[in-house]
Amino acid sequence: MVGAGLAGITAALALADAGKDVSVFESRGHLGGRVSSVKHPRLGIKIDNCQHAAFRVYERFFQLIARANAQHIIKIQAKTKLPFAFPKKTAGKVSILTTGKLSPPNHMLGSMLKFPFLSLGDKIAMRSAIKAFDGLTDQSQWELDDISFEDWLVSKGQTKQAIQRFFGFFTLAALNVDIGEASAAQGIMLFRHGLFGKADAFDVSAFTMDLGEAIQGPFTEVLEQANVEIILNKSIKHLDELDDFDDIVIALPPHLAANLTGQTNLLEYRSLIGVHAFYSGERVPNTFDFAALVDEPLIQMVFNRSNELDDPIIEGVQWISVPISAADSFLKMSDEEILSELDRVLNEMFPQNSSVKRIDHLIIKTPKATFAPTVGSAKNRPKVDSLGAHIALAGSHTMTGWPSTMEGAVRSGLQAAAHILGEDYHHDSEWIAWPSAPKHGDEKWRVW
Repeated sequence: MVGAGLAGITAALALADAGKDVSVFESRGHLGGRVSSVKHPRLGIKIDNCQHAAFRVYERFFQLIARANAQHIIKIQAKTKLPFAFPKKTAGKVSILTTGKLSPPNHMLGSMLKFPFLSLGDKIAMRSAIKAFDGLTDQSQWELDDISFEDWLVSKGQTKQAIQRFFGFFTLAALNVDIGEASAAQGIMLFRHGLFGKADAFDVSAFTMDLGEAIQGPFTEVLEQANVEIILNKSIKHLDELDDFDDIVIALPPHLAANLTGQTNLLEYRSLIGVHAFYSGERVPNTFDFAALVDEPLIQMVFNRSNELDDPIIEGVQWISVPISAADSFLKMSDEEILSELDRVLNEMFPQNSSVKRIDHLIIKTPKATFAPTVGSAKNRPKVDSLGAHIALAGSHTMTGWPSTMEGAVRSGLQAAAHILGEDYHHDSEWIAWPSAPKHGDEKWRVW
């Protein structure tokens, strides 16, 4: 096994559970890949590289957590609640998209009708898009990979405002690309299987500790219990270094996997910026968890990370986290410029708390954060089994049909393990040897 991100962890554990002797080589000194933390140079605390969230639709990811008996690292909304705020117009007020009593894809209709950031005309037109989503299959959706999601929505009569404030936000946050360059196939998949899929698909989940602690501890332990050999700080440069192994799984980012295998990587990357600010008191009310921000190109979402944690990072200090998606055009901005925008937004949202002082910050820029599901990119995503019978590719960039998410990584790891084991498996099904994903009312899983 080469690579110990979520894809590599998943494949290693699945193979070990099936009786394989597994060794994992990881070039860094920790597990987790992109789901990791760094040490704050001044405060001395562990900080996420970027804000991460999961959703109940991440069923294979939750299976992995359950296999590690790590349910304590995460908590899940009992009901989908997606707050939106418009700082420039409505200070402190949020509008929440939430599930109602109707069946999907109409389960959010009640809250959508009250959603103040779209006009009645916007909402009426959206019915055409929802009907079009419902009429597609997994196969027919991928036939639309060569047009942009924005163009497809325009062809279905969607308004500019609905594309910008609704479809565009979810596309940016989930796919890490602007809606104008996103593949229609990938955008459609997001809404078919996510927001307009199962009624609870978008129940938001939060990590209860820093990402490094959440991944490193439980998954190191479960891999060791499964007799997986973990070799950290070891970079594999050539496949012939693995001649002693009968089977190989390569769970690396696209360009590194291509370098190792001799394949050509044609996938593009997009960047992420994680903004972390720390305040000596409540800069946002303790009742505020998170919100998506309307018409804000830089400060796209604000999370009260302190509300997600089991224990405060520092007593009396509030941790505000901002993920900036598709951040390539912002990479050259200084910390001061980014923080100035954050200050403006927080002042507009919560002017009554403007006197609370920021005591420190950390801004983490990741240029190659995710692969970009741009128009026509699906054909460039390698298949798990493209290298033959005894070698498998894993990673969220492989052709699972999912974007570059924790769920996509885990699904690719399971698919890679199945290939090595010679099993007929598709990641839409449960990995039968592992516990099931959480259902409502499951007492093993914590409620947020």
